[in-house]
Amino acid sequence: MLKLLVKLFITTIFILSLSGKSYSNKADTSLVIGTFRMSKVIDGDTFRFDGIDKSTRLLGIDTEETFKTDDAEQKTNEIAKYWDEFYKSERGDNKMPVKTDSPLGFEAWKWADEFFKDVEYVRLEKEDNERTIDIYGRYLVYLIAIKNGQEVNYNVECVRQGYSPYFNKYGNSKRFHQEFVDAQNYAIEKKLGIWDPDKKHYPDYDERLVWWNKRAEQLENYDKLYAGKEYYFNLSSETDFKKLADNVGNEIIVFGGISDILTKKTPYLIRIPHNKEESFEIVVYEEYLNLINEMDIDTKQEYYIYAKGKLGIYKGKYQIELRNKDQIWME
Repeated sequence: MLKLLVKLFITTIFILSLSGKSYSNKADTSLVIGTFRMSKVIDGDTFRFDGIDKSTRLLGIDTEETFKTDDAEQKTNEIAKYWDEFYKSERGDNKMPVKTDSPLGFEAWKWADEFFKDVEYVRLEKEDNERTIDIYGRYLVYLIAIKNGQEVNYNVECVRQGYSPYFNKYGNSKRFHQEFVDAQNYAIEKKLGIWDPDKKHYPDYDERLVWWNKRAEQLENYDKLYAGKEYYFNLSSETDFKKLADNVGNEIIVFGGISDILTKKTPYLIRIPHNKEESFEIVVYEEYLNLINEMDIDTKQEYYIYAKGKLGIYKGKYQIELRNKDQIWME
């Protein structure tokens, strides 16, 4: 009982102290998930918290990967000796940049560990009340900590110190976009972290930023032109996905990102996830298999697509059949 009262008291103090200078947007209390004790720093953007019912994914950041075993530092030092060759091997023939363990990822982990040494409790906040959980069941959060008597948005600070780019692959921040942009510009100007040419980090951030910005633009374009329109469905939206039940048999247009292209047996399946358990399928029967190559579907897999067709349902999964390459496009 005493522990519960202490936690409630700390939560109240956090919510009342929302005007810190380092945290420019006052928190809408409806967006506060809660205040939690940080129990472990896993790496630069992964943490464990006591008393939360789900794992978390920090919005707007994506620090480089790092070894997490007891000999992580030794392994990091080994790949640092031949970092350029190591990353080139890891990327291989991939058209897009890849994620792999890196010296800068290890450095980001150590920085985060030091950052939170004097922080026992943190406040987790949502972006909005529309999409609060990602397809893997993780809370999408901003992490607010009190440092030297001021509130600090860790997500933005991580970018400002150069330990992460502004990661907008899944859309620009609705609450802190300008703060992220300013933080990244500062880190680039000061050549901090991933922007320091002398440090060993991913060498292809120019490609990553073009890729992520294009995806962010696609999301904003959909919201501006099609969100809420009849027969248009954003498959990441809980509201839109539920509306599919009332549209079976109708010609519809869905919007989402491809997670899998299953070609080991026919019919082929192009899968767009809604969450960890549910997905939408585009079915390609044998007589239309040539369409997969004609559409350059592998490239489209890295972006958001539109798909049009008559909505059906098979074994509990919503689907449309692909019979014409014009049924799938990007904007």
